[in-house]
Amino acid sequence: MNIQFNYKKSFANFELDCAFSMPVVGVTILFGPSGCGKSTLLNCIAGLEKSDAAYAKVGNVIFDDKVKNIHLPAHQRKVGYVFQDSRLFPHMNVIDNLLYGYKRVKKSEHVLEKEEIIKKFTLEKLLTFYPHQLSGGQKQRVALARAILSKPSLLILDEPLSALDYASKQELLPYLQTMCKEFSIPIIYVSHDLKEVLQLGDSIVLMENGRVVDKGDLVELCVTQPLLTEQEGASFILKGEVLKVNEEEKISTVNCEGYELYLSGMLLTEKRQARILVHAKDVSLTLDKAEHSSILNILPVEVSKIHEEQKGKHVIECILGKTKILSVISIRSLHKLNIKQGLKMFAQFKATAMVK
Repeated sequence: MNIQFNYKKSFANFELDCAFSMPVVGVTILFGPSGCGKSTLLNCIAGLEKSDAAYAKVGNVIFDDKVKNIHLPAHQRKVGYVFQDSRLFPHMNVIDNLLYGYKRVKKSEHVLEKEEIIKKFTLEKLLTFYPHQLSGGQKQRVALARAILSKPSLLILDEPLSALDYASKQELLPYLQTMCKEFSIPIIYVSHDLKEVLQLGDSIVLMENGRVVDKGDLVELCVTQPLLTEQEGASFILKGEVLKVNEEEKISTVNCEGYELYLSGMLLTEKRQARILVHAKDVSLTLDKAEHSSILNILPVEVSKIHEEQKGKHVIECILGKTKILSVISIRSLHKLNIKQGLKMFAQFKATAMVK
């Protein structure tokens, strides 16, 4: 059963005409340039803004149906909404902020105990603090936990990391990944950061000028969709379990399709699942495996597809088991190596090219 949205709203110089469906599980990314209508759409979904024409259904609940004159008020929609700024109640401490929505949920509907959520978001030592005493990352952890405790049927995360510095973002990302993985709540996640998008998302809806221009599997669209590739070019995701961490060398080892991958810089957590972003421009292809090289990641792959030339370059799509690996090469390299579909090669990229 999918979640369905269809909203139309006209302004003096802009028109929203947006229809899409999303799965009832997982994270659906809403992606598009500033001014494309994302915020208006989110406000319509949350019941904060009325539209000219509307139909919205989440599970068995109809939020909006203009034809049948149905428009549920915001407080009846059970939509959790986390904004760029935390919007915590400044006169309440952390525990009172957390319990604000929780107290309004029937006891019979409490799936997770508040103590469990507090522990998952590492808030035990912050419960008596007030918002002005918290860092930006801590505020967003409280906002996320508060949204979960309200037992929403849909969770909207509107650029929850955009107001944070790099260190705070890295602190909060694991909590977002935990939220996305462990709670059976459909999530709409809005971000302009491709790294966040690829690490957190399952499917994606792309918006431009108030309309949906593309949607589908996130990994597939990262190969050719201009709205996704214009930042860093084509990219792909590697997934696997963290096998070990070498603190002295600042290297994490991840098992991907039975091969060891090495990620330098930020250390990961052993025995945890990792999603790692690699830009295709950082991947080179070779016919022979280099035996003496500073490049740590060298994987045997098979060429599955050669995408049409763009600006003198080709995106070469390869497979490693069930994992897709991409490389951007020049036309000359394509001809020199005589690359064709089915050719067995080696994909190589530095440990520093992998982004957690």
